[in-house]
Amino acid sequence: MRNHIVNIITFPDGSKYHSDVAFGGDGATVPMPLVDGLVHKNLGTQQIRLKRDWVPNQVHRTEETKLWIYQYRNSQDSEWNSFYSFPGVEFFALDWDVINWWINSHPDSHQRRNVLTIKFLQRPVEMDASFEGETEIFGKRMLVNGVVKENLGGKTKVIMTCNTEQERLEVLERYFQLFLTNEEKQGILGYLSELDGTAS
Repeated sequence: MRNHIVNIITFPDGSKYHSDVAFGGDGATVPMPLVDGLVHKNLGTQQIRLKRDWVPNQVHRTEETKLWIYQYRNSQDSEWNSFYSFPGVEFFALDWDVINWWINSHPDSHQRRNVLTIKFLQRPVEMDASFEGETEIFGKRMLVNGVVKENLGGKTKVIMTCNTEQERLEVLERYFQLFLTNEEKQGILGYLSELDGTAS
């Protein structure tokens, strides 16, 4: 099943790279060459790769119907986990419209029930050959509903838990530098994802 859209960047020499800026905390921290099975280091001990294969529920299996599957594992000794798959075809505005409608309105969409915010943490690269102003990603901060977590390249730890929308707004400003307008602050009220203070 095709369940994701990514950017494929094609350079003049014909080389292609996968870039996904909207996936989240376990997404690639750098563009990845569109090469089957090439393993990349991600955060900490995590490794990522793109695998060209069929997905388990796929019935029509030919070389042409193989999908690109984004996979990760948290160490060299771990099994690979598949996160999403995408075809090697171009998507158009109408495709985006249908996908966005489903994500924002269908009862099975996890995005209707969850608030997810990811911030990749950057620092200057300290190498003689680095470009001036070059940075690297060394960790990530996540807000999952009301729980703020941080991973600095090792284990993920909980920083704090929010029980109300006011607390979540303060977290968005303090830890993610996201400042919402009054209208945006009201936008979550009445939805399943609203924090109403009843969580334990």
